[in-house]
Amino acid sequence: MWSEGTLGLTSKHLLNALLSHAPVRVSVIDRDGTFLLLSSRPELVGRNAFEEFKGNPVGLAHIRRALAGEDQRWVERIEDQFFQIQAVPVRDPEGAVAGIMLITTIVTEQVSAQEQLTDSEARFRHIMDSNMIPIMFWDEDGMVSDANDALLQLLGRTRAELEAGVLRWADAELGESAEADDRARAEILERGTCTPYEKELLHSSGARVPVLVGGARLDRTRSSGVAFIVDLSERRRRDRERDDLQAKLLQVQKLESLGLLAGGIAHDFNNLLTAVLGGAATALLSVPPEHPARPDLDNVLEAARRAADLTRQLLAYSGKGHFQIKPIDLSEMVRGLVALLETTISKKVQLRLELLPSLPAIEADSAQLQQILMNLVINGAEAIGDEAGTVLVTTGAQDVDEGYAGELFAAEQLPAGRYVFVEVHDTGIGMDDDTKARIFDPFFTTKFTGRGLGLAAVLGIVRSHRGAIRVYSSPGRGTTFKVFFPATNAKPARRERSSVEFKGSGLVLVVDDDASVRGAMRRMLTHFGFTVLEAENGREGVDVFRNRASEIAMILLDMTMPVMGGEEAFRELRAIRPDVPVILTSGYNEIEATRRFTAKGLTGFLQKPFTPSEMIAKIEPVLRSGAG
Repeated sequence: MWSEGTLGLTSKHLLNALLSHAPVRVSVIDRDGTFLLLSSRPELVGRNAFEEFKGNPVGLAHIRRALAGEDQRWVERIEDQFFQIQAVPVRDPEGAVAGIMLITTIVTEQVSAQEQLTDSEARFRHIMDSNMIPIMFWDEDGMVSDANDALLQLLGRTRAELEAGVLRWADAELGESAEADDRARAEILERGTCTPYEKELLHSSGARVPVLVGGARLDRTRSSGVAFIVDLSERRRRDRERDDLQAKLLQVQKLESLGLLAGGIAHDFNNLLTAVLGGAATALLSVPPEHPARPDLDNVLEAARRAADLTRQLLAYSGKGHFQIKPIDLSEMVRGLVALLETTISKKVQLRLELLPSLPAIEADSAQLQQILMNLVINGAEAIGDEAGTVLVTTGAQDVDEGYAGELFAAEQLPAGRYVFVEVHDTGIGMDDDTKARIFDPFFTTKFTGRGLGLAAVLGIVRSHRGAIRVYSSPGRGTTFKVFFPATNAKPARRERSSVEFKGSGLVLVVDDDASVRGAMRRMLTHFGFTVLEAENGREGVDVFRNRASEIAMILLDMTMPVMGGEEAFRELRAIRPDVPVILTSGYNEIEATRRFTAKGLTGFLQKPFTPSEMIAKIEPVLRSGAG
């Protein structure tokens, strides 16, 4: 055994050697506060600790409490260093406090690390409390150990449930995402994080919530982790709105394409029908009632009229139908159709009217409006079938804003303003969304037999009147069509009739690229006493007129021709003689045609196909008034 003698050292020397190499600083103070021993500053031995700590009231208070018998521990900062000081009472054999021992340890690194940890925790808590995204912590038992309010709101759970320890992550899981969840867990176990993936979580209400989930483990034991979640509900809503908008756009484009096709076909057919209808009608004017050919001519005329009706439906669908526009009281028009409608629909179907009196007038074609109403009422009655039911026709006026207008079927965005509407509601079987998406397609029908253009023609007529349609329907709850027309301040007017018992004279120039049309018009005009000049295009028509401008009483001018069209020819004809009456002929919409010409003095418009009486009804008032 070693001893003081063998080392040649005293106990005091051994103690000093030990303390000078210890990783801590040690000081001993007696009851009076005198330093008996200091490992780091031996020069203070014998001096009074109370005097040395006079400038450090915190340290002095701890020393006094230690001398009173209490263990003390505190941290002090001296310049850029942190020190942990422990004051331990030293007792004599009787247990009385004989002094204290101060043990001082440099803890600068520990304090810095703790501050960094505290700052990190504060930053993360700030992220949690900001509720920018839902965040949750989970443990090995699948319990949610912590979560922010965004996560609780996402799942429809409460903080009380979280604090009670009854919130399980599995309660929000759906079995449909089990495979993706297993892959994510495997990734977390293997590399500590997982690739974010989309899934659906279950809200406490039972609703599904689309989310994007990413996760990571928190420790090496792989028993706990954190999940970051992004709520995709708003993005999905925007996606649906975009898809709906794209579907509507495709529907509009499809309707426009079909409209162009229908309009082109109808235009060509109208040229053919002008020759057939005009020729048959002129022949009928030339033969006596007892002539054996008259029944055949009547049949030809009737067939031509039916064909003309079909082309009018095609033009109505394309938005280029011919209209005789005038102010109309929609309620009065509906009331005037009641008798016809009641004889058309099943006796089991009750037709009810709720018509608003004194409606603002609309600018519309009466015959086309009647077609709309007949179509909608008959469709409603057929949707009811053999059962008893009701078709309700309502009229009224409504202010339409931009938001409401965006939900309507229209050729273009309906401007906000005052509109008059007619609404047809039936108590029939209703329609699902797929059927509603196709009801305006030409020839689409859910009936056993086709009924022609049907609702496609209705939509075309409405679009050409700058109106719109809204459809409400669901299976088993019937269907409602609400048709809007712009209101006007004009008053409904009586229709003036022209006499067809007319005999004229003078020179008329017919300009049309179709020889059969020119021939039919020549025969009709000749029948009424006119002499006819013909030209097969606008350029030839201008040349003929230039040579005989003073003789020509009127010009019938086709709108669409090769070489030179009607609009350009009209300008040149009026440049030669500004007062010459010019009546435009076309298979297209009068509104579209006269939009180009009215401001420049077009005399009138004649829709193809037409009969001799319809033609003379346009010509007679012009020649009688001498209009130019």
